[in-house]
Amino acid sequence: MPGLVVEQTYRIVEVDHLVPHPENPHHGDTQVIAESVKANGFYGAPLIQRSTMRILAGHHRIIAAREQGLAEVPALLLDVDDEAAVRIMLADNRTAEFGGYDDQVLADLLQSLPDLDGTGWSDDDLTELLDDLGGVEVVDDQPAAPRTPPVSEPGSASSSQPSSPPPDEEDDLEEEEDEDDGGQVDTSPAPRPKAGTTADLILTVTAAEHDELTDLLGKVRARDGEATTTQIIIAALRAHAA
Repeated sequence: MPGLVVEQTYRIVEVDHLVPHPENPHHGDTQVIAESVKANGFYGAPLIQRSTMRILAGHHRIIAAREQGLAEVPALLLDVDDEAAVRIMLADNRTAEFGGYDDQVLADLLQSLPDLDGTGWSDDDLTELLDDLGGVEVVDDQPAAPRTPPVSEPGSASSSQPSSPPPDEEDDLEEEEDEDDGGQVDTSPAPRPKAGTTADLILTVTAAEHDELTDLLGKVRARDGEATTTQIIIAALRAHAA
């Protein structure tokens, strides 16, 4: 049973003296790592088996360092045998796979930077992340297509029907029909607005709901950019109905 702290020494070593482990099963994206080294510099220390100078952790960072023309890098030389070296190499690769992200925190961090150079993340990654978080998609409003009334043949029953009453009289007729129905509330959908027009949708909320609604609208606009209340509500309903 090894001690809790492996015997190790920090040194600056020549890159050409480091040997890729011949049994390393892990393959990484050296281009992404090279971009990080170029943007942020080489930091931290790869893990090296002292007796063989084999790289146990940081294989692709060493490759990236070579590509960037670095002659020396910091390293931790570990005094371990070959079996322990293989275990450390496997553990270093495997344990990283069990991690995860708080997507909202990650998105906020990425958006806080002026650019994503050297982070390993791209603008496309950020866009996909925001889409997964249910960001509001602002779309151009398209007016509803006009409804074309059916064409009646001359002399037919429908052609002899009187024309629709003026708006004021129509409201009176609707009230009379409600009374004739015994006071039952009409639950049919409201008429669709005519093409190119708008209509008001009134929501009845409590004082607490009003405060929460205002706060949520502000948070959405701060995260996803300016959007109308209607666009935000429609986006939320789409996500909830999906």
